[in-house]
Amino acid sequence: MDRKALKRRHILQLLLAIILVVAVNYSGDLKFFRLDLTSEKKFTLSESTRHILKNLDDIAFVRVYLDGELPGDMIQFRQSIDELLSEFKAYGGNKFEVEFVNIYDETDAGVRDQLMQTLVKKGLKPTDVHLRDDQGAVTNKLVFPGALISYKGLEFPVNLLKNNPALSYQVNLNNSVESLEYEFIRALAALTNPHIDKIAFIRGHGELDFYQTYDIGKELSLFFDVKWERIDGNLDTLMNYKAIIIAQPLRAFSEADKFAVDQYIMRGGKVLFFLDPVQTNEDSLSSGRTFTTFLDLNIYDLLFKYGFRIDYNLIKDLQCNYIRVETSVANQEPGMTILPWWYFPVLSAPNNHFLTKGLNYIKSEFVSAIDTTKGENPDLKRTILLSSSDSSALITNPVYISMDEVVKPPDRRSFNKSHIPVAVLAEGSFSSFYKNYGVPEGVFPRDVKILDKSVPTSIFVAGDGDMIRNEVKIRNNKPEPLPLGYDQETRQTFGNKEFIMNVVNFMTDDQSLISLRSREFKLRLLDRNKIKTKSDRVKWKLINLILPVFLILVFAAIFSFVRRKKYGGREK
Repeated sequence: MDRKALKRRHILQLLLAIILVVAVNYSGDLKFFRLDLTSEKKFTLSESTRHILKNLDDIAFVRVYLDGELPGDMIQFRQSIDELLSEFKAYGGNKFEVEFVNIYDETDAGVRDQLMQTLVKKGLKPTDVHLRDDQGAVTNKLVFPGALISYKGLEFPVNLLKNNPALSYQVNLNNSVESLEYEFIRALAALTNPHIDKIAFIRGHGELDFYQTYDIGKELSLFFDVKWERIDGNLDTLMNYKAIIIAQPLRAFSEADKFAVDQYIMRGGKVLFFLDPVQTNEDSLSSGRTFTTFLDLNIYDLLFKYGFRIDYNLIKDLQCNYIRVETSVANQEPGMTILPWWYFPVLSAPNNHFLTKGLNYIKSEFVSAIDTTKGENPDLKRTILLSSSDSSALITNPVYISMDEVVKPPDRRSFNKSHIPVAVLAEGSFSSFYKNYGVPEGVFPRDVKILDKSVPTSIFVAGDGDMIRNEVKIRNNKPEPLPLGYDQETRQTFGNKEFIMNVVNFMTDDQSLISLRSREFKLRLLDRNKIKTKSDRVKWKLINLILPVFLILVFAAIFSFVRRKKYGGREK
């Protein structure tokens, strides 16, 4: 082939390449598409996520407060957040904006501390990280692995880092990456939803008050219009709400209220029960001993009809929280010590269920077991969401409790029960307790029609009312609610709030959103045994830095040699 023919061939190839590039770009304008070549489809957003992003009618502005100097694992976590939000941007277009903020860009320590306090008040949770410099010195740094989303004048906090002490740091990070899409999109769904559902905390039976449910109520108010409501036998009152929460009632329900709850469920209402069937007098316990009593709420037969059997017992568990007790030695000043208290189980949530995946332990006090029965509908789907550890025991009411137990070594042989159910979710169609009865006195409207069977709905029952209760401190004669799940003795925060929010959102929300929590990404960890010594670390760094460059140079040399061999003689 002469030089003119070769030149014409090259020009033709160039023109064809230009035409192909223009055609591909034009096709991209006509039809938007993205390719995800990862095995887990890591960069493929769900249909519900894409729908929300494409239908934004105002700018959603995301400020991520995780930037600047970070340890290696946090840098990778930040990169995962950036990659996900880039996918969001691809579908949201100019209606979706992202900014990464390094709070340490503020050099004034006072202003920076004030910014941190503001972020905490807005709902972001800080965490400590450790940074190591070139000399090996370690410094602690407070970072905020979360974001604030602004939309139409509203602001929503999004905490992104999971912290389950039962799991390794790497597994917690991986769980955090897996839940990123869910955490961001549920916030956007709440901000963009023009219709806000109502939920109610029921009052009138000695339930927890406003301050004792303040923290969970505040969190729920990000998604719902939250009220505190009396039933007073009025079914129409309950029908205003997507779900109702019955939080630690202490007095029996009237037949009229019981009927209203039953028929509310038959009409598709969702109910969350947090119950203490066995009551403990903590005032008596503070003096050293107490007896438990059965608490008749006049609703256990109702729950039995729905397939729940409330056991009148208490669980003791070697996996437990702590209690402050006075420990003094003769002729010395009294002192206070925190010691394990078997009646305060730290409950485990299954890590293989999307509602509880990656959750911290759940704080509880004086817990009763929840059993299930077939009821009249064996097709009901029942899921145990919380249970005791594999070293627990059951004590049947009445129970004699003495503070002497806290200072005596436990008899481990008596803790021979395993994974006792404490919180159960049931889904399906339930049979009415009143299908063979008339309408009780006091019900409004009086001519209400009794429905024998419910439409598909869900009921949640927990054998502990304290699970949803936040502590309340009195400061300057004013009540000050503490965060739900926060323990003053150990100064750690358990997963109560996140657990309850997951259950409520699942029972009331779009199932496609909550199912995002079931996504799994394969955890590819470094083999720590191969980088124990400094020489090992240097070796692998050199391999990763030099070997790719060396391979490219070898490929280039081979390509150049082959090209000269093929065309060298022709061009002479």
